Amino acid sequence: TAADAKGLLKAAIRDDHPVVFLEHKLLYNSRDEVPDGEHLVEIGKARIARAGTDVSIIASSKMVVDALKAAEELAKEGVSAEVVDLRTLRPLDRETIRASIARTHHAVVVNEGWRFCGYAAELSATIMECCFDELDAPVERVATHDIPIPYSEPLESTVLPDAAKIAAAARRALA
Repeated sequence: TAADAKGLLKAAIRDDHPVVFLEHKLLYNSRDEVPDGEHLVEIGKARIARAGTDVSIIASSKMVVDALKAAEELAKEGVSAEVVDLRTLRPLDRETIRASIARTHHAVVVNEGWRFCGYAAELSATIMECCFDELDAPVERVATHDIPIPYSEPLESTVLPDAAKIAAAARRALA
């Protein structure tokens, strides 16, 4: 959200340690409410963007927007998807992830990076290490295909994650 962007950037500026702040260019034109005055978001604290009981969709940055669209699509089918917005990649809020998976027992990890050696792979491994006993199925990953990203927009959309691919992964996790 825009409020998170403001709060996280201010928190990063005030942090005594080095911070890498990544912004997704496709979110620059998004419109959202931003609190006036001082607003800080705790670094390392995820948020539940949408509560659910059947499957946890864990994402960050623009992928949260797509995950919320996928959750809406799944709701039409009677599937209650919880969307976890990581907000920060490191430190990782393992407690929020663990609590979400304890509620849903299914996990879909979404990342716009490449599938091989991408953040989704690391997050999937972390979930398997900390939440294995809570899972009723293997973690599903949605990531960019392991090819150079095409410059052509129609071709680009075939390799990048989107709401339809996220919803399909959730269906696989629940099958």
